[in-house]
Amino acid sequence: MKFNENWLREWINPNINSITLRNQIIESGIEIESINEFNPIFDGFLSGKIVECINHHKINNLKILKVDIGNKKLLNILCGASNCRNNIKVVVATIGSILPNGLQIKIKKIQEKLSEGMLCSFFELGLFNFSKDIIELPQDVPIGKKINDLFSFKKDTFIKVTVTPNRPDGLNILGIARNIAAINNLKIVQLKERIVPITIKDQLPITICTKIKSINYYGRIIKDVDLNVDTPFWMKKKLFFCDLLSENIIENIINYILIEIGQPLNILNLDKIDDVIQIRMAEKKEVLILKNNTKILLDKDILVFSDKTKILFIPGNTNSYGLEANKNTKNIFLSSYLVDKNSILNIIKKIGFNNVLDYYNHGVDSSLQKYAVEYATYLIIKICGGKTGPITTKNINFNSFSVSNRIKLYHQNFNKYIGFFVDSCIISNILLRLEYKVDFQKKYWYVFPPSWRFDILIEEDVIGDILRIYNYNNIPLTPLKEGFKFNNKNRDVKDSLLNEAITLLINRGYYEVITYSFINPSLQEDIIPNKNQILISNPISKDFSSMRLSLWPGLLKTVSYNKNRQQESMRFFERGLCFSIDKSQILGIKQELFLGGIISGFYSKENWFSIRRKVDFYDLKGDLESLLEVICGLNKFEIRHEKILGLHPEQSAKIYFDNKSIGSFGKIHPKIEKKLNLNSSTFLFELSFTYVSKLKCSNIEEISKYPTSRRDIAILVSNEISFLEIITVCKDFFLNKQVEINLFDVYSCKEFDNRKKSLGISFVFQNCKKTLKEDEINLMLDNCIKILQKKFQVVLRK
Repeated sequence: MKFNENWLREWINPNINSITLRNQIIESGIEIESINEFNPIFDGFLSGKIVECINHHKINNLKILKVDIGNKKLLNILCGASNCRNNIKVVVATIGSILPNGLQIKIKKIQEKLSEGMLCSFFELGLFNFSKDIIELPQDVPIGKKINDLFSFKKDTFIKVTVTPNRPDGLNILGIARNIAAINNLKIVQLKERIVPITIKDQLPITICTKIKSINYYGRIIKDVDLNVDTPFWMKKKLFFCDLLSENIIENIINYILIEIGQPLNILNLDKIDDVIQIRMAEKKEVLILKNNTKILLDKDILVFSDKTKILFIPGNTNSYGLEANKNTKNIFLSSYLVDKNSILNIIKKIGFNNVLDYYNHGVDSSLQKYAVEYATYLIIKICGGKTGPITTKNINFNSFSVSNRIKLYHQNFNKYIGFFVDSCIISNILLRLEYKVDFQKKYWYVFPPSWRFDILIEEDVIGDILRIYNYNNIPLTPLKEGFKFNNKNRDVKDSLLNEAITLLINRGYYEVITYSFINPSLQEDIIPNKNQILISNPISKDFSSMRLSLWPGLLKTVSYNKNRQQESMRFFERGLCFSIDKSQILGIKQELFLGGIISGFYSKENWFSIRRKVDFYDLKGDLESLLEVICGLNKFEIRHEKILGLHPEQSAKIYFDNKSIGSFGKIHPKIEKKLNLNSSTFLFELSFTYVSKLKCSNIEEISKYPTSRRDIAILVSNEISFLEIITVCKDFFLNKQVEINLFDVYSCKEFDNRKKSLGISFVFQNCKKTLKEDEINLMLDNCIKILQKKFQVVLRK
């Protein structure tokens, strides 16, 4: 938001200079992005009157003027402006005066006629870029008056501020004035009553045809307005400094209220509205047509405001083409609305941010909605005339916009968090200056934030708000002391195993990356479709508006970024928290620690002694098996082929430990691959460390000094039976015995009719106390084969 300092001082004018004022804006938590000085020096610019105006006999549209500036001698001036005529008061730049662009006015000779000055437009004075006609002054302006005095030009500063999502009060002059008043212990100028008498009874009925969570809507008809009028100069100056000045008087009035008190309003041509305002959800593939025939295809989750036959606008004041008020409009409909945050976020996802959506996204003070409608009505009637109808109101769950949180603030906690003592009287005084309602108790305060600070939710928020006014520079630089005790053995196991896993990945050529926990919801929907997303109330931007459900979106963006910079071989991993909706958890959000990785491109660097190949499924599987061996032991996890959202259906698998899924891996789905412009060899994995604390660490055992004995068998089994099922039964049979089981051969041929396969399995027996005898080994193996025959109808091949 951009504004000028003098406008702010109309609301609060502390006895401090401009530099101190700007520092106080920053100290209040509002960032100043840029500062520009405005120093109007118009020496030699005077008011004058055209006393004679005749057309030039040779040059069309050029006029020869006699201009009176209060001297005995009239000035001869040549002018080509279309509105130049007899008896109007004008601004005259006399000989020797210098324009803002550095041009000095000199006597000129044009077609043998002398020009002893220049008639000025606002554009030539460095103001109002679209105003090219010469300035017409009111008839009661005295001749010869200096322009600085006439227009009340003062030295001023343009200040552009940006705010974080938790500071919606910094997006308007009223909010900034409140902060400056609190810092200087002053009272701001109170809002003036702007109630306009109702002169007509016309109303538009408003109906709500949706189960939207909450909405608060005000509407008013104003008839017989004259919008073909010029914007008042005092409003032009302020909006010009804000970079929001337009030629449309209605647009200027709306922007003026938006900057001054932070209230978005919308005005439509009443004559093009068909009898009613309906608030509803868009129909599937319904189209909103904008200027230049631009079309927006809407979804069922987009809230719209319509009449009986068409969409009028969607939140953010994105109006249908032809409905905006222009110079020929006679009757208008003025409205103010607030809707629930999800509706705003859905629109931001669809069309992106605009100026008004940015206000709604940060938050709008519901207590000023009706005042804003009355204020706009007052300005419209004052400038454009008209007849005013009553305000129509419609709302659902209005309290959701206006409920003030009751927060307990402990004096002891305040001093503990900031690290030194502040007297309770000082804290109470600051709370009252910030316009909190305070209920004093013995050891704490019940505090109720003001209506415009709906971002204040917990005790820490209140403490931060107090410190802004107390001034961080007044806090002594004393290091905080705190004792830390780590008694959580489970956490130690988890950290230890995670560090071992990370070391292994680094040794296998992976690089660690750190990505944001906030991601683009559209990207996440592509990778993990049909899963409830956790949208952020006040995102920095659309690209950071959703909490991540997985590490994969960040890893894929990292690979895409590096691929676009000619990297051919990539191996990355990341450890971090992911978030999901779980109503059984605190705040309904579950957070889990994950370890994720990605490989893409070529398996190795280019060399002279071997042919390069791209990475494949088994490269990642090999890395993962080594990793799992570190985490949970070689024989304690299972890999099962399953279809996983976001991965290739034929190259994806899940990892199980104790029959619980702890992760998944596979090749990226071709659709996502194409959308992100990745190559055809990109593979991902992800492991949850939620159950790591339950993993049994390997015990140190003495190596047996007795020899091993190996037996190999070949069995014929149905193609539908996986080796995992076979080996699981064998492991269960030899549960308490030291036997290593391994698949070393798979064979299939036409003789088996492609319905069976031959598996070659080795059994390595060993005992820690004795050398096993032949009979003992054969008996154990025979019993194992009998179980396999009974369960899977295997046939022993000889």
